[in-house]
Amino acid sequence: MWKNRMIRSCWLILFLWSSVAGHAQNGQLTINETALIDGSVSMTASGYNYNPGILALLPNIMVKGNGDLNPVSGTNSALPLSKFTAMYVRGANHDNAITLSTTTAQSMTSELLSLLLLSGGPFTVKYEAPGLSATAWKAGTYSNTLAFSLSAIGIGSAVTPTQATLTVTVDPLITASSAPGNMALVVNDLKYFRNTTLEINNAFTLRHTVPVQLTLAANTAQLAFANGYSGVADPQTGVGKIQLQMTTPAGSILPLTTTSQQLVANAPVPVGNKTNFTTRFFISPSDLKTAFINKGDYSTTLTLQGTNTSPAATYSKVLNLVVTVNDLSEFNLSATGVTLPFQTAADYKNGVALDLTNHLQVSKTTPYDISVKAQTSDLTNGASGATVPVNILELGPVAGQSGVNTISALSTTDQLLVSGALPAVDRYLNIRYRIPPSRTQYLINKPAGIYTAVINYTLTAH
Repeated sequence: MWKNRMIRSCWLILFLWSSVAGHAQNGQLTINETALIDGSVSMTASGYNYNPGILALLPNIMVKGNGDLNPVSGTNSALPLSKFTAMYVRGANHDNAITLSTTTAQSMTSELLSLLLLSGGPFTVKYEAPGLSATAWKAGTYSNTLAFSLSAIGIGSAVTPTQATLTVTVDPLITASSAPGNMALVVNDLKYFRNTTLEINNAFTLRHTVPVQLTLAANTAQLAFANGYSGVADPQTGVGKIQLQMTTPAGSILPLTTTSQQLVANAPVPVGNKTNFTTRFFISPSDLKTAFINKGDYSTTLTLQGTNTSPAATYSKVLNLVVTVNDLSEFNLSATGVTLPFQTAADYKNGVALDLTNHLQVSKTTPYDISVKAQTSDLTNGASGATVPVNILELGPVAGQSGVNTISALSTTDQLLVSGALPAVDRYLNIRYRIPPSRTQYLINKPAGIYTAVINYTLTAH
């Protein structure tokens, strides 16, 4: 019945590959200040696995985005998926990073690395956001899914998971990339009291992922006064004598005040996440003359703030502002030659006087004295050698000129023409030169001619 029966047997070989237990780690990138400074950010996600199955050709692991990264909340635009890359990593082996795409599945493995896939097993994916400076990163959370697949199909071959989520979180921040500095306005020339504005520019750069409202306030209503001339009282200069203006971006001129003032209403998030600002601080010549005439240091502190309400972010910096007025002085005479002519009998009877308007021009940032003296005790006739006592000459103020003493008799000793005058710039003094009738007798019987002497005026601190 079973004649000529032939029996053949075969082995049934079953290949089993097991996946790594657990779930794949989703991609999570956080763009914070450190990342923006470094210019890139990356993370490596584990839990991915390749099962080669049987009868598979050399496969490539493929990845494709299911869309750009959408904001989880808010009104920000989606982040293009092409801003990010992914890299296959297995132990010490890795392929080149590929740019993620929403339209085409990209191969994460080259043909050489595909040989490694013959044995199957776990791998990791390095997600990265390179070149951060080319994008305006706006605070928020953005997310979408990525689809993983194989380029060649084999029995039982698979890559897991087939879908993972890529999430990018941009931290809300306002920080200084280049911080604003302390400010020193130095009055080292009298031109600032006359016709030149005293000013300084404070340039700084903020790094931000939110729109920035920039405000500034003085922390005191009056400028503290120090290092003034001995005995000079605090001038109690108000901070409003200092003005400010945003020049980048352009803004209005504002007086400094203790009330927080808006300098920039809304600086948008720019590509590269850095915005340059420049604030100009200045004092006009007229305000300098009325409020900063005294030598010394005038100082206060300012609080500069950059804020955003939602999402909340704040930057705050306290700045020192000092106006230093140096000890400056200048002294000029409108005429270096003064002539008192005696030509008629009436001149000898009544005496001779000469009024010089604006004869002395004084500038001094401390209280001051003006003294006067003759270099010699006599006026000398250069032709004959005859002399006349210099003390016949009287100096003093022209009628209506205040703050000037009368020197009743000029001598070779300094006498105070002005004493303890308050600091001033370009104060003009009207001076009278006079030989009174009571002293014309010293000119009688003198040889005719010109009698001269040199008079010295000296400006000194009081």
